[in-house]
Amino acid sequence: MENTLIITDENFQEVMAQPGKIAIDVWAEWCGPCKRSTPVFFEIAETMESENFKFAKLDAQNQRVAAQAMKVMNLPTFVLFKDGQLIKKWAGADIGRLRKELDEFNKL
Repeated sequence: MENTLIITDENFQEVMAQPGKIAIDVWAEWCGPCKRSTPVFFEIAETMESENFKFAKLDAQNQRVAAQAMKVMNLPTFVLFKDGQLIKKWAGADIGRLRKELDEFNKL
């Protein structure tokens, strides 16, 4: 999705310092469950993304410093930050949970 930020090792600190909310999908090309959750993540981003709520992708295989900084152990992992502070992090491709967590985060 064109509006989704791509997090790299180089821009990680800058992205995390931005004000507002950011939802991050940490994935890898070889991850089957990631391939199932990514289209849903993009679908939700299209309806929720705003000036104060950004969506981002982080390729854990190729951006290892950023993935390690977020202590990612399993894929996919979803990470929610508000004003640079970690709000919630969870792993797994549970689409129902993804929708619920993002909806609740959007209301903060």
